Amino acid sequence: MQLKLNLTIFILGLFAGIAGSIFLNGKQSPQKPVYTATLSSPADIKNTSVVVEAHFQSKVDSLVQTNMDLAHKAGNTKSELQKAKQDNKVLLELVDTLIAHADHSSDTAVKLAACDSINATVQGLIAASNETDSLYDNLTATLQAQVNNKDSTIGVQQEQYNCLKLSFDKSLAQQDILSGQTLLYEKQLKNFKVKNKLLSAGLFIVTGIATYSLLHH
Repeated sequence: MQLKLNLTIFILGLFAGIAGSIFLNGKQSPQKPVYTATLSSPADIKNTSVVVEAHFQSKVDSLVQTNMDLAHKAGNTKSELQKAKQDNKVLLELVDTLIAHADHSSDTAVKLAACDSINATVQGLIAASNETDSLYDNLTATLQAQVNNKDSTIGVQQEQYNCLKLSFDKSLAQQDILSGQTLLYEKQLKNFKVKNKLLSAGLFIVTGIATYSLLHH
């Protein structure tokens, strides 16, 4: 009978040691996944994306407005250039007419007057020609500005795409981290359930042994 009692006490002590070990292990801090501190909430990621998109959209809108202004300016310059070319044509025809009229006249006074008219018309033609050259230069500069503006628009849109893609990639990375956390917590929960079952089974066995020993003591 003393042997049964000693055996019961031994089993109780052994089980107490195992239970204490399980309890102490359960009290330890669970393993935490790395990068937890870098996680951002979905709302923060969404807000950041909205701010980034609004920022770049504002730039794109500004560039689109600039392009519209340049297109309007180019249109006006083309109209002025067309008018200047027509004026040049009229002046050239006038010069030819004055020269022909002077050639058919034998009166010196008439020829001198024609020369004065021709000289004045040629001066006007030179001024009109200079104006035409200036309009061509302005049109060339405006068209080049349009090209540069379109390049800038493409650059801003590419930058916008890169920023939004970076935000999207960050969101995917956080989903991977959260998935890793979930798997870790599921593993910890499974281990806890196993330990709990072992503890319950041990308690049942020891309680049965202790009850049996006490009843037959």
